Amino acid sequence: MNFKIAPLLSGVTKMSNPQLQEQLSSLGLTRYEAAVYLALLERQDFTPTQVATRAQVPRQRIYDVLASLCDRGLCVERHSGRQRLFQAIDPTQALPTLLQVKQRQYEAELSRQRQETEAMVAALGPLYAAGHQTQDPLAYIEVLSEPNRICDRGAQMARSAQDSISVFFSYPSVLSHEEGLKLVKEPLARGLNYRTIYETHSWQDPSNREFIQQCQEWGQQIRFVTEVPFKMQLFDQQATLLSLQDPLAGTPSFTALSIAHPGLAKMLQISFETLWEQGVPELH
Repeated sequence: MNFKIAPLLSGVTKMSNPQLQEQLSSLGLTRYEAAVYLALLERQDFTPTQVATRAQVPRQRIYDVLASLCDRGLCVERHSGRQRLFQAIDPTQALPTLLQVKQRQYEAELSRQRQETEAMVAALGPLYAAGHQTQDPLAYIEVLSEPNRICDRGAQMARSAQDSISVFFSYPSVLSHEEGLKLVKEPLARGLNYRTIYETHSWQDPSNREFIQQCQEWGQQIRFVTEVPFKMQLFDQQATLLSLQDPLAGTPSFTALSIAHPGLAKMLQISFETLWEQGVPELH
């Protein structure tokens, strides 16, 4: 930390007394010490009673404050007969000394914090190492139950795909047609090999048929089969999003598994290719 005294001394005459007290407080003086030092600067010397009145400091505190200022090198005491007088030290000498004290205090505190940090690193490092040596055997699987989270994860994985997307598609869907078209359009616009296997009965619904035809126009390759085993999106033969409908639920209710496992993805790709060969490219 590089303390500078120049900003405090420059333009002093333009600053109000409260501003000057605040600046002195930033160098480590108490409010009373700052007020008394500013008062002492105004003339050659003061008695304790005079400076207490001028600085508006309680008389019962003035001797303690003056003693502290003397210890800090901001004023000196002299005697005229039996009378005690106090005189301010020139701020061009006093304040740099005060700054040096502040600098030493800061450096001592920084050194203490550095030592404490090093001790904490030594204590916490082994905890971190031990906690990361054993990997969660299911860390590559994430279970999603909220429709919005399922949609967001599917969109994220589609944006990350670089080569191919293979899909088992069946109704009902957690996506609206508009959301589904948006999900399909982006990877097709990037030139990915996008293939989808639809169930035959989906073609009977005019809105579903319009959705499928739009996907075809954008470049999606399709096949129709009587039934797909489950909903699936397979990305680059590396990761998959499986949407499994609850068999006991009366209304559509899906739990999705986001799985980043190349071995499983390759096995699912084989299943996809088998069903793709069995499907037909169009219905009449």
